[in-house]
Amino acid sequence: VLSVRMAIDDDDGHYFRTVGDYIHLNPAEARLVGPGHLSDWPWSSYPLYLLPPSKRPAWLRVSETLSACGIAKDSIAGRRAYGAYMDLRQQTVAMHKKRSPEALEWERMERGWVHGSKAFRERMLECIQESDPNALRHVDDADQKRDLGEVAAQVMLARCLEYFKLTFDELPRLAKSDPRKMLIAGLLRYHFPVSASWISQVLSMGHYTTVSRAMRFFDQPDGEWRRDKKRILKITG
Repeated sequence: VLSVRMAIDDDDGHYFRTVGDYIHLNPAEARLVGPGHLSDWPWSSYPLYLLPPSKRPAWLRVSETLSACGIAKDSIAGRRAYGAYMDLRQQTVAMHKKRSPEALEWERMERGWVHGSKAFRERMLECIQESDPNALRHVDDADQKRDLGEVAAQVMLARCLEYFKLTFDELPRLAKSDPRKMLIAGLLRYHFPVSASWISQVLSMGHYTTVSRAMRFFDQPDGEWRRDKKRILKITG
């Protein structure tokens, strides 16, 4: 949030536009909305950008976003132009142009916490230090990948538990090598950059070496568990 708010004050309008695109297009990238329906996603501020100022919250700063996209005024024509611009961006996502300039920028954004020009990054770090002197620490790529991977893995874990009709509280009471745990552990290990120790901890599987056995079970599950493997794989999209 701090990065997005401070981007308003960044001299690099390209960076601010990229941040705005990345946030507003998240539902499209996750395939939660179809082409042309980006404004239908209710948990986004994007639909408000298409409304006149009288129908928007006062705190929403639309003019900076429009300006970063080359749109001069927050007018009917300007808002229509921004809607057309976002439709084009959504088409890029829908067509899976993974090596497009936009996709490469978003990949870099997902890999790091601080972006923009050198001066902007320095101002951002100064603000973090002022708000909490102990909060600022060096974060390298490995840390960032781990943190992002754990967040994504947590979401997938919740979906798998829902499929098996389990809760987090039930995991410690299940056997360490319960087939459901083994399948989930194998899926998380194969599809997310998380450690075996992290998986064994969140699934209450005891020693991390149990995850190695889980991966073998995931490769060749017994009997009826083959069907469940196929079904939880579909959850990953």
